[in-house]
Amino acid sequence: MKWFTLGIGVALLFACLANAQTNTLFADFIGELQSDQNAGAWRFNPMLNATAGTFKLVRLDLTSGDQTNLVNKGGEVHTFTRVAQFGGGFKAKLNGLTGNPVPAPECAQVLPDGSLAQQPESPTNQFVEAGNTEAGPTAGSSALPLGVSLWQCCIHPWMRMVVVVHEPQDGQ
Repeated sequence: MKWFTLGIGVALLFACLANAQTNTLFADFIGELQSDQNAGAWRFNPMLNATAGTFKLVRLDLTSGDQTNLVNKGGEVHTFTRVAQFGGGFKAKLNGLTGNPVPAPECAQVLPDGSLAQQPESPTNQFVEAGNTEAGPTAGSSALPLGVSLWQCCIHPWMRMVVVVHEPQDGQ
């Protein structure tokens, strides 16, 4: 079983740091997005490079057959969405603040009036409520296929990761 914290950990953690939202004023959150197009407390855990004290896109390696779990330790809903290319999500204001003006089509549909509609939940677009854990895709399945795939949160489009699924080696 592989654990990623969507925002913190390896159980596919979507995680906002616990209580980070309650300790961050909205104006400070917006200011952080305006300054570096990222909100450090809202992240997929693999973005944390604790040694360097920085955030970066990190590659997560899995073996076909690994079962993932999606853990949301934060105070906000997150999505775990496979995209062909990183882009914006379905919150237009956050897209603009993070330099992602064009939404990933897997996240949002652009309506005729220019507004955005979120894509429905699916095996490759899972919504995880704050404080919840859900079964994620199995590595090597159609939702999380062999090879390289890109994943992001469609609400917080700076939350991104690269997942690589490998064939099992002999003896595994």
